[in-house]
Amino acid sequence: MGIRVRRRAEARWSGPIPTGSGHIRTGSGAVDRDYSLRSRETDDAPLNTNPEELIGAGLAGCFAMSVANLLEEAGFTQVDVNATAAVNLEETAAGFRITEISLSVTGSAATLVDEEFARLVDQAKRTCPVSLALAGTTITTALVKVV
Repeated sequence: MGIRVRRRAEARWSGPIPTGSGHIRTGSGAVDRDYSLRSRETDDAPLNTNPEELIGAGLAGCFAMSVANLLEEAGFTQVDVNATAAVNLEETAAGFRITEISLSVTGSAATLVDEEFARLVDQAKRTCPVSLALAGTTITTALVKVV
């Protein structure tokens, strides 16, 4: 049997949504932050996070690792991959929904060409565990390039 991982996180919310606040903490303690409606709606809530930001960070981290792994499995060396996620939260007729996550992916490796990189990025989109967990959301690769 292969690797089996179980990670934990917890969240607390107090008060009405417009004025209340919450706290998010990962089991490792790496993230231990407050959040609020303001931290979800604006970029100026100091030192606060939000669920969408954490989803984006999780997807970007897993995706970069997946692409790097695929590059190494394909025989590439000196691998470096960067992934950035932009998560869209929108109010729809059905309620609030994460409607799209756009990934910008750059990478470098000895002898890597754009076409091979694009193919491996597409493969990572279909095999990255976090991408698969977010299957109900449109995930696009907004930019794929070799640097």
